[in-house]
Amino acid sequence: MDSWIDELERDLGLPARLAILANCGGQSRDIPSVSGAGRSRIASEIGVEITVWLARRFAGTTLEIPSRLGATSRDRASCLRAAVIEAGLGSNPSRSANEIAVEFNVTATWVHRLRTQLRAELDEDDGQLQLPF
Repeated sequence: MDSWIDELERDLGLPARLAILANCGGQSRDIPSVSGAGRSRIASEIGVEITVWLARRFAGTTLEIPSRLGATSRDRASCLRAAVIEAGLGSNPSRSANEIAVEFNVTATWVHRLRTQLRAELDEDDGQLQLPF
């Protein structure tokens, strides 16, 4: 899972997230040590501050950077899940599947399937949904 990119945004801001996605999105990158971060190839692409942040977490490893479209898709899916949960998972939700489908450009059938999946997850987890982020 790519939750590290959400943490990067939290720590360094949206411009840092956008910089790494624009310059390295969809690629595998070797992450240097903290001491070598400023002289690395990746630092010339995304900046020293972002590279140091990555080095503190992933030094000496190869990191898979999510693609811009993949990150957008994941964020959109999380928002859809949140909308379905907020509308309610019971038999009488506050928003219809059609309303949610229009908002997220998916089918009402997909919303019904997601609602069923979320109910099953809720039952399996003793009433506690696991958020995907």
